[in-house]
Amino acid sequence: MKLKEYQKLIQELSDIDLEADSIADSRRILAELNEREMILAELKKRINKDIQNMELDFLEKKHKINVDYAEGRSTGVISRVRGKSKVKELKKLQEKYDESLESYYAIRYILDELSLQMKKAKDPLNNYIKGRLGGL
Repeated sequence: MKLKEYQKLIQELSDIDLEADSIADSRRILAELNEREMILAELKKRINKDIQNMELDFLEKKHKINVDYAEGRSTGVISRVRGKSKVKELKKLQEKYDESLESYYAIRYILDELSLQMKKAKDPLNNYIKGRLGGL
């Protein structure tokens, strides 16, 4: 999934009215929070899978560069004319990898924070219900 899609889903999930005027409102909001927590859990799984795939892709590309240079690609005139070296290619690959992973780690952090906020939002709603029902 792309970063923009994650950001859009996070925006939709975080937009919720937590004001309850009755027990029915409290229960409806709690049910909605539970549903959103399940969606968040699924998004966390997806983002972790995306990060894992990116790491695997990075390792495969790194391996390919190492194999190409081990087979003598670097000694040719063509690669020197292009100005490529194994170190430069690996450094460029690492920078690209770090940049893209940083964004995904930020999304994962936001998902974790949103999940915590939803759990904290449940307590006042549960307390409201208990208070209105006479502390059962």
